[in-house]
Amino acid sequence: MKRRSIKDTPASAPVSRPDCPDWALRRLRLERLARLVEAEKEPVRLFSTMECYPRKKRLALRQNGSPLAIAFKDSIFRIEGLAGDSVADGVSFFKLSLAEAHTLLCDCHYGGVLHIGQSIGEQVAQRARSLAARHTFAELRDRLTSWLGRR
Repeated sequence: MKRRSIKDTPASAPVSRPDCPDWALRRLRLERLARLVEAEKEPVRLFSTMECYPRKKRLALRQNGSPLAIAFKDSIFRIEGLAGDSVADGVSFFKLSLAEAHTLLCDCHYGGVLHIGQSIGEQVAQRARSLAARHTFAELRDRLTSWLGRR
């Protein structure tokens, strides 16, 4: 195996973290997304009425200024394998269900009114962190297996 810096790695080369389980990778990526969205200087744009589209069209949705477009601008996410800024790309990369993607990305979950003193970006970041903090079944299984292995 030839060692290279990330800068020298071709953009098409997949980057993996073999020591990182999927649930932990999901958490790390959602936390990074939250930081990127908070730091975005331009207004963050949400999808509108995502739930009204058939599944295939919903997965193909994309929009400039969306949290997924912001994520796709990040070189680290692209190196790790984020293929684009569509809902399908986001669902796959961040290991989201369609319901989670809808909750995170659709304007209907933000009540149409900003919380006093918070921008849309701050609210999206807060929601991404909330998703990251949820314990997945795989995480609970891994923790239980580890705990039982110590006994």
